[in-house]
Amino acid sequence: MAAERTLLLLSLLAVACASAPRPADPPLLKSALEAESDGARRFQRGDHAVAQRRFREAERLFASIDDPAGRARNRRHQARVALALGQAEAAMTLLEGAADTAAPLDADLLRGQALLAAGRAAEALPLLAGMAGACGAECPAAPSLAILRGRAALAQGDAASARQQAETALARLKDRDEPAETGNAWRLLAAARLAAGEAAAAQLAAQAALEIDRRLAVPEKIASDWLLLGDIYRKPLPGKASGDIDAAAVAYRRARDVAAAAGLDAITMSAKQSLHAIGMQKK
Repeated sequence: MAAERTLLLLSLLAVACASAPRPADPPLLKSALEAESDGARRFQRGDHAVAQRRFREAERLFASIDDPAGRARNRRHQARVALALGQAEAAMTLLEGAADTAAPLDADLLRGQALLAAGRAAEALPLLAGMAGACGAECPAAPSLAILRGRAALAQGDAASARQQAETALARLKDRDEPAETGNAWRLLAAARLAAGEAAAAQLAAQAALEIDRRLAVPEKIASDWLLLGDIYRKPLPGKASGDIDAAAVAYRRARDVAAAAGLDAITMSAKQSLHAIGMQKK
């Protein structure tokens, strides 16, 4: 869960940038780079189905000219799309054939994210811990690693460690222009506070994430924020016997509608199941 779009664009810039003019690319290489760039643009706009097709086409073209780095890079792009669509196992399969010595950190970050999305936090923890040790506090990927380690800790029931990692990520992101990762860190902090029974603080953190994600117009993140807010509203505040079911229903419906409009089947199903759980599925 590194900032998917940021990592994708950085990857593309590394391919496209050059310090001096160079001869025109051969036709097949040009077509491959154009397909990859178009896929990135589609992904940025949330057009995941077309982005996936364009990255597949780029992978095929890079394979046809015996460019293993280009092929591996586009498999990683496809894995990002799969993760955005909630297809964790598909992402893992894509990453198995995406080894690239030029970008090992990128591949490992995606692998950690895929393991978490697949519910395999126990496998993700040692991978992420090793990466954090090699990366260090000043590593550009340090905030992303902190967020992933926090998600892994939360999945293992350790809300305190998750909160610590979220706060570490927010501190490291303070002077960086990385709104997507900042939103991810706020979302993690909200989930950690909710797990610790701190509903009021969790709501503030989730609303901070939602504000950022709506500004960035990222459907899967917006829908996830509304799902989290629904869970928070269901939690009783101190002095109350039950949560605000009506507010929870509104949040779950917002999650359902955003996810359905964006073709995010997994999140749509989660929202429907949450509505069913509070007896609001038919409204």
